[in-house]
Amino acid sequence: MKREIDMKSIKCIECGGSDVRTARKDMEFERSNPGKIRIEKQECMECSNCGEIYFDGKQSDSLARKIDSKMKS
Repeated sequence: MKREIDMKSIKCIECGGSDVRTARKDMEFERSNPGKIRIEKQECMECSNCGEIYFDGKQSDSLARKIDSKMKS
């Protein structure tokens, strides 16, 4: 059974703000080998007050697949 995320009920754990919205961000990760990995337009949730970024399960899985793909190439 899938659960829908009620965006109004999400609070930022960093600042306590309640304005957490879905966003698409370019991200960069530092890995020992091959070094920097750039992921373009990754879907995430972002606090509009402090900029803290969060991922739900689907977004996290997507990001992991993209990182694995970049590591192999």
